[in-house]
Amino acid sequence: MKNSAIKSINTAGLIGYIVSIIMIVLTITAMVITAITAAGAMTVSKDEINVKMNNNINITSQGNFLGKLNHFIKIGGVEDLSNLVGEDAQAQVSDSDISQISVTETDDGLSVNVVSQDITFSVGKIIAALLFAFLFFGAVTVSLYMVKSLMKSLKSCDTPFSQDIIKKMTNFAYSLIPAVILYMLFDGFKSSLTVGSGYEFSLNIGSVLLVAVVYILVMIFKYGAELQKESDETL
Repeated sequence: MKNSAIKSINTAGLIGYIVSIIMIVLTITAMVITAITAAGAMTVSKDEINVKMNNNINITSQGNFLGKLNHFIKIGGVEDLSNLVGEDAQAQVSDSDISQISVTETDDGLSVNVVSQDITFSVGKIIAALLFAFLFFGAVTVSLYMVKSLMKSLKSCDTPFSQDIIKKMTNFAYSLIPAVILYMLFDGFKSSLTVGSGYEFSLNIGSVLLVAVVYILVMIFKYGAELQKESDETL
């Protein structure tokens, strides 16, 4: 007769097993979409994409919105934000992403128009980022298969300290290493998609800590298995 703790572990294993299957389907779908997008981008690999965005934001305010906002933000060439109000009023902004801002009063608030700088994307870098994304999703899929195998064992185990479960936890821990490395490489490519920008490797502390925590859990379970083995031999 299983005690309540083991039943809880079995239930958690069943839930984890179902969730892992859903996540595997999602990551495989992401791989397919990424591959199709990369294949399409390869047909125009020598081209560059110019993007200019013009966004309009409507802000509703019952009070002196500009007066209060003026204490927190300054725009180059404008001493008071109220000077931006008007059909012909606009300010040039010394920002890498925004070229100008204008504000128009409406019946119930303000309409803020933001025009971005011309941004040129390198298709070659986009393709490289997509390929790394494909590899990343592939590595995540492998890790999820490790999780699925672990959860399958947990949903029917009599003890979480069996050698089978510890082996599957270890395999999962090892599978996280390529996934984390590819994630950081992909994250670096995302910041270098525009023409003229360089590649910047991004060390993600959270991902590294995740791997460390999983390895610590593996060590704890290995120690628990040794204690259980000694207890069984004593009995």
